[in-house]
Formats: sequence, C-alpha cells, structure tokens
Amino acid sequence: MKRVLPTQSIHTAIPYLLLGLILLIQGIAIYLFNDGKLVYNLDDPYIHLSLARNIAHGHYGINLIEPSAPSSSILWPFILAIFARLPLFEYMPLILNIVFGGGILYFVHKTINLIFQNTLSIAKKTFFISLFIIIGSITPLIWSGMEHLLQILLAVIILYHLLDLEINNRFNRSLLVAVIINALVRYENLAICIPVLLFIYLKGHRQAALISLVLTIAPLVAFSYFLHRIGLGYLPTSVIIKGAHFSNQTSIEVFFFNIWISMQSKTWYFLVGVVILLALKLRQKTHNLFILIVISSIVLQLLLGTNFGLYYRYETYIIVYAILAFLYLYKENIPNLINSTRKYLMVSIALISFIGVYFNYMYDIIYTPMMSSSIYLQQYQMAIFTSKYYNKNVGVNDLGLVAYMNNNYTLDLFGLSNIDVIDYRKNQIPGWMNIMSDRYNVDLIMIYNEWFVKYRPSEWIKIGELRLNLRISSAAHKDVDFYVRNPDNIEAAREIINQFRQTLPKNAEFIFTQE
Repeated sequence: MKRVLPTQSIHTAIPYLLLGLILLIQGIAIYLFNDGKLVYNLDDPYIHLSLARNIAHGHYGINLIEPSAPSSSILWPFILAIFARLPLFEYMPLILNIVFGGGILYFVHKTINLIFQNTLSIAKKTFFISLFIIIGSITPLIWSGMEHLLQILLAVIILYHLLDLEINNRFNRSLLVAVIINALVRYENLAICIPVLLFIYLKGHRQAALISLVLTIAPLVAFSYFLHRIGLGYLPTSVIIKGAHFSNQTSIEVFFFNIWISMQSKTWYFLVGVVILLALKLRQKTHNLFILIVISSIVLQLLLGTNFGLYYRYETYIIVYAILAFLYLYKENIPNLINSTRKYLMVSIALISFIGVYFNYMYDIIYTPMMSSSIYLQQYQMAIFTSKYYNKNVGVNDLGLVAYMNNNYTLDLFGLSNIDVIDYRKNQIPGWMNIMSDRYNVDLIMIYNEWFVKYRPSEWIKIGELRLNLRISSAAHKDVDFYVRNPDNIEAAREIINQFRQTLPKNAEFIFTQE
C-alpha cells in the first residue's frame, strides 16, 4: 500500500478547506444580513421544496387542489421528498449541495490525476483543482438550493470514466449509471448523455450502450406520460415556457431567439472558443472519436440548451466538462507552460484574472450574501405577509417562498404552476388575468408590473409597492406592486398592509400609492 506523505495529505485537503472557508464566511454574512434567517440566494428552490413536500403526501403539484409541473428537473423534487418529514427539510438543498460540491472537487481531483499522472507536481495539481471552486461556481450554486451542482457532479463523473475508457480502455459501469441518472436531473443533460452512449457503442460495448439508451429515454417518456395523464402537457411547464408553446412564434423563430438570448452571455463565446481549440486537435489524428463526442455535446448545449443566466447555473456543467476535456487534449502543452516558477506565476495570474473578469465568477462569490438578502427582503417578506397577515388566496409572479409558506391558494400568474396561464398568454386571450383571478377567488395580487404591462386589467387598483433598497439583488425587479381587484376591499387591505409594514426589516419598505 502506497504511503501518503503528510505534505501530500495537506495539499489534497486544501481545495476542501478553501471551499469550507468560503462557505463559512458566506454563511455568517447571510445569517447577519437576514436577521438570523438562512435564505437561499434565489426564490426558485422554494418551488422545489413546495413540490417535494406535496410529493411526500402523494400529490404532484404546488397547490393541493390541482396538479402542476413547475420543476425543470424530474429527479430533484423526488430527492427532496425523501426528507420532507425532517425538521431540517428546508435546509436539505443546502446540505445536499455541500455534499455535491465536495464530490465535484473529489472527481475533479481524480480527473486531474488521470490526465497529468506524474507530469505535474502535487502543488500545481492542487492549484488546478482549487480553480474549479470558481470555474464550477460552486459556492453561489450551493446557496442557490438548486439541482445544478448535482448536474455538474454527474458531468465530471461521466468525463472521468470517459477518459478512463479512452486512456486505459477500462470500461466502468458506473459511467452508465451516471448517464442514466444525468438525464433525470435536467433535460439539457441529454447533450452529454446521447453522445457519450454513442462513444461507448463505437468503443465496442454495444449491448451496454443500447440498454443504457433505453434506460435513459424510458424514464423521460414515462414521466411525460404521467404528466399527460394528470392533465398537464408532455413536458414540465418550466420547459414549455422556454419553448414555442409560450408564444405565437413558430418553433424555428423561438429556436433562433433562444440562441440570440444565449449569445448575450460571454460564456457562449467561451464555449465556441473551446470547440475551435478542440477541433484543432483533430489534425493530429489521435483521440478523434473522443474529440468529436465532446464537441457534439458542447454544440448541442450551444444550440438547444437552456438560456444562460444568473450564477452561470445553466451552462456551468458543460463549461466544467469542456475545460476538463481541453486539459486532457492539451496535457502535453500545459506542463511546459507552468513547470518553471516564473511561467507558473504568470499563468496563475492570467487564469485568475480571466475567470474573475471575463466570467464575473468572483462577483457572484463575493455578493452571494447580498443576493440572499435580496430574497429575504422581498420574497420572504411577501411570504410573511401572505401567511401571517393576509391569510387568503393571493396572486404572484414569483412562486417560490410565497407558495412554500402559504396555507391558502397561490395563483401563479407567470405560469409555472398553472398551464392554463401559458395557454391564455399564447393565445392572447383578453382579460385572462381576471379570468384566472375569478376562478381561484383571488383579490390581492403581488406582481412585477413590468412583466404584465400588456395584460394587467386597467381597473385593478394599486395599493402600493414593496421596495427593495439594495444595490445588489438577485430579484428580477426591486419593486413589487400590490393590487386589489375589488374596490370594497381596499381599506381592509390597507389596514393589514400597514400592520405588516411596521415589521419590515431595514432596506425593505412599503410605500402606499398616495404617499
């Protein structure tokens, strides 16, 4: 058994200690900013928590009176449902993501060792591994409470086993398990799954590849059939909204529109650059199949993947996947660049500067506590108002915390938890906001006015707005407008809101329309 030297153990622990230190600092800051309340830096995880809690009680949906499919992930709400009866249920996304974050570093470590063997010192390998804390946007995504770290972890596991097959011709069935699970985490993961199964097939493991293809596709088909049977579409509403069904545009128009939106992010061009660099290696006539498979995955993400967004959460899985593949294909060039101290220092500065400036990853790490505070000051306060003061059915456009804490019906006017909203918006039905509000006996509405300029009925009466006074925010807008539909209820609503207004923390205020 090979003896591990103390210095080697220390170097191995450095990335995990660094990750833990950043999380500790962020956690303390979040706790202090939010008056002792740990809140995720997005409102979205509370959608999954609401769904998971109802799944645990045998219902698939946000509101108990109807089914709905607001989650883009098939698997994530079911994983959370396992813990629904635990006291720490609300914090399970955080706990799981910390585990997944550590798992990412572990498999990045294994992949770096597999790629470079003994050509790099332990210290330099540790440097590369630690960089993936930033490249993988690990700490912001831990506090996001979403499924994206599981997505990244599975991508790294797949690439590790893919390289093991390419380098050592060693086929590990864990690769197949990771592929099958991967497709259930997010639909866009098929961009990796299908090319990888093709790679396995062409490498001679045909039966395993074909069986795995069936086991990858069958659960997706079964889930679509399940959604159809309970009266929904064949896809989750969060997926439908991103597609042609949300508008009267053709599929081709939406396809090019989504690409145009994605091209607003610098990461889109970064991935295009990686594709070009990988394609240059095809001239060497080695590893061509591996190169083509990786390029295929990146291109599929560029063309068909989810629009790139906050915390780079939609594209980070493919960025990590692409960078690790790049390191393997350029492994002969990298040691020559960094094996001298001077070159190593220059490369280190260049890499950190590139990541920090080009991707703004450092921005997300630094401002994660403030992002969390923005959710606490806006969405959490709306949830407090709904559950402790108003205590009736309400309408919103951001579903998460309000639905999670509301014991009454929460009408989602954006459409994530109500497929009828999508149909009304697609077909431009006049007065659909009143139709939906009447159907569910909703009088008080809390929305971003900017999202509904074309739809909001003119007769709705604005009482005021909840204003967020933070420079940095992950909320879509800093003002939430409160409307009442029935004029007879204005004074009662004002009185309740005035009581709630007195409890608002610093940097949140409610301004009545007349003020």
